[in-house]
Amino acid sequence: MADNKENYGEYKLVIAGLDNAGKTSALIALRQKYNFYERVKNLKPTIRVEYSSFDFLTKFKINLWDLGGQEKFRKIYIDNPIYFAETDYLYFLIDIQDELKFNDSIAYLQDILDIYRNMNYTNEIIICFSKHDPKFRNDENFEDRSKMLEELILIKNKDIKFKFFHISYYDISSISKAVSFSLNKILNLEQISCEIKDLVENFDCNHAILYTESGIIIADYYKETMDTREFEELISSKISDDLEFFQRLKNDQLKIDDRVTITKGKVEYVKMIPLLLSQSKILFYVGVSMNNNMINEIKVEIEKFQKLLDSLIN
Repeated sequence: MADNKENYGEYKLVIAGLDNAGKTSALIALRQKYNFYERVKNLKPTIRVEYSSFDFLTKFKINLWDLGGQEKFRKIYIDNPIYFAETDYLYFLIDIQDELKFNDSIAYLQDILDIYRNMNYTNEIIICFSKHDPKFRNDENFEDRSKMLEELILIKNKDIKFKFFHISYYDISSISKAVSFSLNKILNLEQISCEIKDLVENFDCNHAILYTESGIIIADYYKETMDTREFEELISSKISDDLEFFQRLKNDQLKIDDRVTITKGKVEYVKMIPLLLSQSKILFYVGVSMNNNMINEIKVEIEKFQKLLDSLIN
């Protein structure tokens, strides 16, 4: 792994796993959340690696390498370790529903881990048990599968640090938590994420989201479970609507920095937070959804949060 990556502002996340491991579904959810743009390049006639990236806080670029999971591609990647060079974090997906492929998944993971050992990779390897849908969350059979896989991976690789997550296309917050783990580590966002979580839990909110004027979500926390379609309807469309609202205010030269709406019995509050970042003015927004009208209490908390955000970002 390259040293002093923060000096360059670019970070590389690799996502790997067998074909049909759930990578496509996870990437769809990520693109909805982070506004990824695709850069698909044919490196060779038989190899396709998908590159996605997004700019983060004007000074970072997150590059995601999606490695094809078909057997012919896997062999090429293993034979050419350059694909794994300068990785900041590896996400390895295992289809928790497909027991027949567990052995192949573990074997492929071991091949990749051997490559990273030779590259002196020191960060956690992030293992995602994918397709662990909400309807299976309390299923003892799936719990046993997870424990068995975790133990097998840990026993074989005592020299490597791991972080395990259960993710599902039908629970976008599960994917958010997994991806936020690496972003929090490399961009020092952990305290921001903790404050967003505390806001939801302390005031019994449905969710709270911190995002930029380009719609990039910096941190979020959800009390309710929602699939990607619900996320698009409840979150993405709401962010777009709020951004359009504040742009209209700006065009009309009206100095209003917050908004309250009531939708389907829920109170939605969004607050604009202007900050100076690298001599440029950057606009952030905090959106909070709640069942009870606690606007005044929420406003006080967001004022505190603004000071924290300013100190952490700068």
